[in-house]
Amino acid sequence: MRKNGAFRRAAALMAALSITVSLAAPAFADTYYIDYGDITVTKNADGSQTIQQGTESWKDAAGEETVITTSNTVITTLESDLEGPAAEDSGFGPVVEDNYQPAQPESTEESEDADRQESADQQAAPAAAPAASTPKSDKGNGFWGNTITVINNFADKVLNLTLKDVKIDVSDTGDDFFEFDDTQRGKAALSVQGKGNVEIELDGNNELKSGKGRAGLEKTSTGTLTLKDDKEAGSLTATGGMSAAGIGGGFQGNGENITITGGTVNATGGGAGIGGGNGGDNGNGGVGNNITITGGTVTATGGFNAAGIGGGINGKGENITIKGGTVNATGGESGAGIGGGSNNSGGGGNGKNITITGGTVNAAGGVTAAGIGGGGNGGSGENITINGGTVNATGSEGGAGIGGGTGGGMGGSGNNITITGGTVTAAGGSLGAGIGGGQYGNGENITIKGGTVNAAGGEGGAGIGGGQDGNGEDITIKGGKVNAAGGDYAAGIGGGDNGNGDRITITGGVVNAAGGSSGAGIGGGREGGGSKVTVSGAAQVTTTAGKSDVLYGLYGAGATIGSGGNRTPGGELVDGKEIQADISHLTPGYIHHILYNRDGTTIKREWWEPVRTPLDGESLDLHVETLKGAPLPFNTRQQGSTLRVTTDNLSARLHGTRQALETLQEQGVEQIQFVTTLKTTTLSVEDLLAEGGSWFALEHDGLASRRLSAAQAESLKCWRH
Repeated sequence: MRKNGAFRRAAALMAALSITVSLAAPAFADTYYIDYGDITVTKNADGSQTIQQGTESWKDAAGEETVITTSNTVITTLESDLEGPAAEDSGFGPVVEDNYQPAQPESTEESEDADRQESADQQAAPAAAPAASTPKSDKGNGFWGNTITVINNFADKVLNLTLKDVKIDVSDTGDDFFEFDDTQRGKAALSVQGKGNVEIELDGNNELKSGKGRAGLEKTSTGTLTLKDDKEAGSLTATGGMSAAGIGGGFQGNGENITITGGTVNATGGGAGIGGGNGGDNGNGGVGNNITITGGTVTATGGFNAAGIGGGINGKGENITIKGGTVNATGGESGAGIGGGSNNSGGGGNGKNITITGGTVNAAGGVTAAGIGGGGNGGSGENITINGGTVNATGSEGGAGIGGGTGGGMGGSGNNITITGGTVTAAGGSLGAGIGGGQYGNGENITIKGGTVNAAGGEGGAGIGGGQDGNGEDITIKGGKVNAAGGDYAAGIGGGDNGNGDRITITGGVVNAAGGSSGAGIGGGREGGGSKVTVSGAAQVTTTAGKSDVLYGLYGAGATIGSGGNRTPGGELVDGKEIQADISHLTPGYIHHILYNRDGTTIKREWWEPVRTPLDGESLDLHVETLKGAPLPFNTRQQGSTLRVTTDNLSARLHGTRQALETLQEQGVEQIQFVTTLKTTTLSVEDLLAEGGSWFALEHDGLASRRLSAAQAESLKCWRH
C-alpha cells in the first residue's frame, strides 16, 4: 500500500518534527508497504515505474526512488524517534497509538490534487500506515505472506528498487509433485523478470523465503541483477525452496547475470546458494553463469548436490568472478564450493572460467567435490585464475582443493589453472590433489607465476598435479613461493597414487616439494614414473622424496626427482629411480635433494645441483650462506689462479673448511675472490691456511666486510654443521 491522505498529514507532522528531532527523509522517494498485499513494480518506456498492489496503481517518475518496506517498521521507527527528550522539547509530546486517528473519507479529485501537490513539493517522508488499513497474510515474527514481482522489459533502462526491512515467507507454498507439474510450484518471495537490468538497494534487514521449486530471490530475466548497499547498512537473507537456488534459478532454471557489490548477503539454496536451481537429467537448466562479487560479505550455501556459488544438480558453474569483499561458499554433498554441481547425468558439473582478483574467499566442496572447480561424479575445474586476494579452498573426499571433483571415469581433471598473485591455500580431500585433479583426474596445464601457494593433497593426491590414478602434466612454476606436499603415495608435484609426473618446468621462485609415503618429491606417485623435469634460471628448489611405506612395508621410497616407490612381484621393496633434471640453464638457482632412509627419520643422502665444486669434481666444502647460516645460491668460476665465488645478495657469508683450502691450493688456486651485490673481497689461500683452524669465514653486509678468525669460523652453526 502507498501512503495516502492520512499518510500525507502524518508526513507533514513528521516534516515539522524533523526540525527538532532530525528525521531525515530521502528526496524523490515513494514508499510502499509489503504487509498490505503483493506488489508488482514495472519499468515503463519513459523511465517511470508503475507500482501495482491489489486494485490500486501508482507511478513513480523517472529518477524517483521506489522503496518497499513494512508499515509497522516505519511506525516503530517514527515512534522511537518522537519519544524522549527531543519530543518533549518540540512541544508536541511523545507520540502514542492514540495520536493516530482513522483517515477521513476524501474525494477522488482531492486525492489526485493532493498527490500532484505532494509530487511538486517533493515531500517523501516515510509515513505510518493509516489505522483504517488492514495488513494481509501475517505470518508472525515480522514475516508476511505477500510477494514482490519486478519486471523490466527495456534492455536500455535500469529498474531501481530499495528493500528496507522486508520479510517475506511463502515457504509453505507448493506441492511435493512440483518436479512433475509446474502448476504445483510454490511462490517466489521476490522474482525478477524481463530483459532489462535491475538494481536493488539493501537497507535494514531483509529476508526472503520461497516455496517449493522457487528461488528465494528468483531471477528469470536476461538482464543483470545487482544487489548493492550504497546507503544505510543493509542485508539480505534469501532461502530457496526445494531444488531452487537461494538467489538465482528456480527448479530447472539457470541463475545468470548476478552481481553483488555490497551489503551482507546470505543465500541458502535447495539448489545452488547463488546460481542455478537443480537441473534435469537431460541437461535442462541448473547453470550458474556470469556471477560477479565486488564487495560486501557474502555467504552462499548449496543444497544437496549443488554448489555454494555456481551450478545446481547437473549444472555448470561458469564465468564466476570475485574482485573483493569476503566470500564464504560451501557446496552441498557433491557440489563445489565455487563451480559445478554434481554431474549426475554426465552433462554438467564443471566449474569453468572462475577468476579471483581480490578479497577473501573461503570455498569448501561437499563430498566428492572440489573447493573451487568441479562438482562430484566427473566435474572438471577448467580455466581457473587467481591474481590476488586470500583464497582458502578445501575439497572433500575425492575432490581437489582447486580443480576437479571425483572423476569416476568421466572427468574430474583440473585443467588450465593459473596463479599470479595473492595467498592461496588449497587442500585436497582424500584422493584429491591440492591443486589439480580429483580422484581419477589429471592435473594439467597448471601455471604459477607469483604469490604464496600452499598446496596439500589428500591421501593419494599430489600437492600439485593428479588425484589418485591421475597424472600431473605440463606444470610450470615461474615465480612466487610454492609449498607442495603430496598425500600418502603421491608426489609433491606430479602424479597422484599410481600416476605419472611429466613435463614439469620450474624457472623461478622458491619451491618446496615433498612427496608423501612412496611418492617422489617431483615426479611420479607410487608405482608412477617421472620424466622431462626442467629447473632453470634463479629457481630455488628443495625436493624431498617420500619415505618408504614402513607402516605396512609394501613399497619403497620415492625419488627426489623421478619415479615413486614400487615393489617386485615377490614383495621386495624397490625405491624410486632418480632421473637427471635438465639443469643446463640453472644459474644462479639450485636444487636441494633430500632422501631419507627407510626408517623415515634419518637422512640417507643429501645433495645439491649444480654440484658445488668448481674444479675437478671432488667434494669441496665451500659454500655461501646468510649471516644466520641458511644456504644461499652461488656460482664459482676459476680464472687462472683466482677462484671467483659470486652470489646475488647484499649480505652473505663465505664459509669453508681447511680441507677445501688445501684442495684448492693443490689445484693451483692462490686466491679466493668473494663477490656480493655491493662488495668484492680477495683472500689469500696461503694466508688462510697459515692462520690455522679447521674452518674459515668471510662476511659481507652491504658495503662492509668482516673476516672472522679461525676460532669464530669454527664456532658458527651453519646449515652444513
